[in-house]
Amino acid sequence: MAAWAAVLFAFSACQDVVEVEDLKAKDDIPSNGAPEITKIVLANDKEFEIDGADFEDMVRIEGKNLGNVVSVKFNDVEVDPKEIYARYDMLLAPVPRQLPGEVTDMLYITTKNGSVSRPFTVSIPELKIDGLQNEFTNPGDTTVISGDNFDLYGITVEQADVRIGNAICTVIDATRSDITLQIPANAQPNTDLTIQGGEMAEPVAIPYMNTGHQIFDFNDWPGSGGFTHSSQFPDNTLNFLCDGTEGDGYPEPLNEGMKYLRFHGNVGAWGWMVLWAGYIQVPADVAADPAAYNLCFEVCTNASYPLNSTTRIALGNFMWMPGASGIPVNTYGGWRTMRIGLDEVSENTILPDGCSPAPDNTEWKIVFTPTDAMDFDLSMCNFRFSKKIG
Repeated sequence: MAAWAAVLFAFSACQDVVEVEDLKAKDDIPSNGAPEITKIVLANDKEFEIDGADFEDMVRIEGKNLGNVVSVKFNDVEVDPKEIYARYDMLLAPVPRQLPGEVTDMLYITTKNGSVSRPFTVSIPELKIDGLQNEFTNPGDTTVISGDNFDLYGITVEQADVRIGNAICTVIDATRSDITLQIPANAQPNTDLTIQGGEMAEPVAIPYMNTGHQIFDFNDWPGSGGFTHSSQFPDNTLNFLCDGTEGDGYPEPLNEGMKYLRFHGNVGAWGWMVLWAGYIQVPADVAADPAAYNLCFEVCTNASYPLNSTTRIALGNFMWMPGASGIPVNTYGGWRTMRIGLDEVSENTILPDGCSPAPDNTEWKIVFTPTDAMDFDLSMCNFRFSKKIG
């Protein structure tokens, strides 16, 4: 009964719905021979036979003599015995969330009466590193690196080695998807930040204060041939251009001396408010291989004006919808780096197909056009093309 209670607890913790009452109702035949496997399925989808699964999937193994289990292993990773339910004709076990030391693509079952193995592939999730939450975090301040599967690859408080050049970053906290760190006081701009976990063969480099290929010259705004709709919004200074000294409501610049654009006002449903329109010059390496680059920029939202599901901002020919997932983007008055792959497609791509490299001009724009009437208090700056991570 204690073992059965443990099984029920394990089942309640996972997403798979297992027909426990039906399993309990079956007569359990004593297992007195070597185990055999006739079929493997997912516990929540018993109709389709499988030859592989993902981490944390609950797998149902059918066959004979599957009781009296000693161990179940996927590759060389053993399942916690408390999470296994086994009887004569069926065994339930979750795929452990742990990187194997050796990938054999096999399932191994050992009982008191023998062993059996069968080819079975466990999908190994890749490490995903998105980059710094704010690539321009000042030395001495804290920031976050976001991604996924950090825990699997040893990116933990105890094991992570994070540096900017030779300057060591203090790791404050780490989860599966985020690592919080302090930028060292002696960190230098335009230097890669490297991150290496205990289960990583090589470090991954991400940019820190890398200005990349700048799109705009904020000292010549809006630039030759560029225009904005700021004449419709007299409260905006110098065609939306600010330096943080304008008064209440204006955020501090991203870094000392940097200028930014701020729009605080209403745009009607499917309106067309031009923050900037004109022509930009696309560097030759970006034009030659746009899929290798991101459009990066920093945003700062007033906490009362998040970018929700109605937000649409045209960036070139791309329609950026930051709240499309249903989760609004809110930086709560701080700056956050945004990254959009130049090969991503919404209504179109960020750059026209086959765009001409500098010195030829490429038509481009920043336009607010929400699906419903919307109040904005949004600041943006530092538009650049930056090489993708990895």
